[in-house]
Amino acid sequence: MRYGICTGIENAGLVKKLGYDYIELSVTKTMGLSPEEYAAGKKALEESGLEAECFNILFPKTMNFVDGKTTSLDELRDYLEKALAMVADLHGKVVVFGSGKCRTCPPGVKYLDAYKNLVKACRLTGEIAGKYGIEVVIEPLSQKETNMICTVAEGAILQQDVANENVGLLADYFHICANHDDVHRIAVIKDFRHIHIASGSGRRYPLPDDGESYGELFAALHAAGYNGRMSIEGKTENIEQDGAAALAYLKQLEAQYNG
Repeated sequence: MRYGICTGIENAGLVKKLGYDYIELSVTKTMGLSPEEYAAGKKALEESGLEAECFNILFPKTMNFVDGKTTSLDELRDYLEKALAMVADLHGKVVVFGSGKCRTCPPGVKYLDAYKNLVKACRLTGEIAGKYGIEVVIEPLSQKETNMICTVAEGAILQQDVANENVGLLADYFHICANHDDVHRIAVIKDFRHIHIASGSGRRYPLPDDGESYGELFAALHAAGYNGRMSIEGKTENIEQDGAAALAYLKQLEAQYNG
């Protein structure tokens, strides 16, 4: 597998130094940079020799594309053209469709109506991303973050209903734990195109002896035939120390469960 860290563009050099294969940036945070900050970040990224292969946090929290009134498909299309052009400019290959608040079904809206709107939004995102050679992955999220698409099975059903070859599925160990989801479903669903990992308790960098069952995740991924990217999306007070330890640990787990 190939490993990356979800962090700011300013840390590209450090992530490369730690031995990671790529960096995963935030779409909204990167779009929020001033022109000067963006140019400096892009230069730092290029000088690091590291690629921003993946992006998360695609949508700002002010958007909602399931309630039928906050964000129209035309508004969504205009935003996506700008956002995905930026991702393409930084050579991004994968963008994560998470953004729980934006896809939360509010009181007074029928769930199935909201779901139909979510299918349309996912499909449109995939269509526009495809123009830029970017793949979209649906991220099942914690029930504390959204009330739509929380388990990996629900994510697989949404992917099927979207029916766009450019839209795939992500599994996140933290969200699986938060929802008491079954990590073994990964081996049954099989078709995953990106993975996020952080501890189920505290959402921190995965480290030895932190009490988590990462081995079950790696065993399920091996059974599913997954050999793609895995990004750490968690907290740390010392990215250099914990980043180095986490990478060594993840590679150890991969060797153990792929052997």
